[in-house]
Amino acid sequence: MKYGIYTLLLTFIVATADAKVFKAYNGDIDFNHSKHMGMYPCKDCHEGAPRAFGIDKQSGHKLCIGCHKKEGAGPIRHCSECHGNTKKD
Repeated sequence: MKYGIYTLLLTFIVATADAKVFKAYNGDIDFNHSKHMGMYPCKDCHEGAPRAFGIDKQSGHKLCIGCHKKEGAGPIRHCSECHGNTKKD
């Protein structure tokens, strides 16, 4: 019974770690958290212990666009590459 509860909890955590949706007036942003977790250490985005955090326009653009430009990968050219474009990160 104890292992069943832990398995259920772990499944929930993994499932919720996959998809993050950031609300924005010009189109919500679907973010694949699991994909990024596999490529970068937590400290690249999270200060202190990893935890959920809110993100506004200024911090989102600085963190996300800054990293995408530095890496030379992902959306960086037009707002619609992230905003309102479901199933993309």
